[in-house]
Amino acid sequence: MKIFTNTKDRRLKAGWRILFFLLIFFSFSSLIFIIKPIFDTTTKREFLENYSLIIVAILAFGATISTALSRKFWDKKSFVSLGLKCNKQGVKDVIFGFLLSGLMAAAFYFLLISLGLLDFNGFNLKETDLNQSFDFVQFMNVLTLGSLGLILVEHILVGYWEELVFRGYIFQNMIEGLGLIKAIVISCVIYGLIHYINPNATILSSAIIIGFGFLRIYGYLSTKMLWLSIGMHIGWNFFQGPIFGFAASGHKKATLLTHSFTSNKEYLTGGEFGPEGSVLIIPILISTILIMKWYSKNFHHKEIEVKAKDV
Repeated sequence: MKIFTNTKDRRLKAGWRILFFLLIFFSFSSLIFIIKPIFDTTTKREFLENYSLIIVAILAFGATISTALSRKFWDKKSFVSLGLKCNKQGVKDVIFGFLLSGLMAAAFYFLLISLGLLDFNGFNLKETDLNQSFDFVQFMNVLTLGSLGLILVEHILVGYWEELVFRGYIFQNMIEGLGLIKAIVISCVIYGLIHYINPNATILSSAIIIGFGFLRIYGYLSTKMLWLSIGMHIGWNFFQGPIFGFAASGHKKATLLTHSFTSNKEYLTGGEFGPEGSVLIIPILISTILIMKWYSKNFHHKEIEVKAKDV
């Protein structure tokens, strides 16, 4: 039937492909609440906060399987063709994206200090107590080199699965079904609305996160790979939260640097939501896009052109 399939390529239409993908993904995601009874001493909120590493591991697994199945049976394309080819360029993209996001977080941090909006209160890295019996929740809520390493693993999983789902499967199928411009607009708006349900979210924070959605999309469009966006996603969450001590989209845990705001103007400091709730992140966001454009032009496309000549 024409309502379901394209007669030209004999595939399900893009909208149906996205719908079936989401059904599979949500089915795998439900494992989160199936295993919750194992931690029967916690409430739902405590479970989501204290065992976030386990939760994102399930989401990353579910996103990978759901994408692989959908690409094979409905898209009739390979998993790698989403922009996940593993090569030296991909490694460079991840590292550059990770460090670029670290630069973004640092720029925001020192901008607040220079404007007198933030005071540095010291460092918060503690030594692991080897004589104490191991408690996972306590271990993750006290910043040590060990817990910081696991927090980085958690953010790697988050960056991977969110980019795979949003800028990978959903966005690229939206382009096929709606065209590039509509896909960009709808994808960014959806990304902003999803984050509106986060703790301490505001209309301003959701509007700014729409800009972050475009930042991630530009990472894919400028390189035709997902690695730059994945690296930037990992780096932004890791540096703004665990390193510089801001809340990450409304969530905050143990941090390396401690600080206090000297102003209650959350539209400047970001407050309890984090840098995405501050208008001061906007010029940093724009500058980052320009740096990405420079990088993709001079280091990414250049290598592709060299390989093409070698062939």
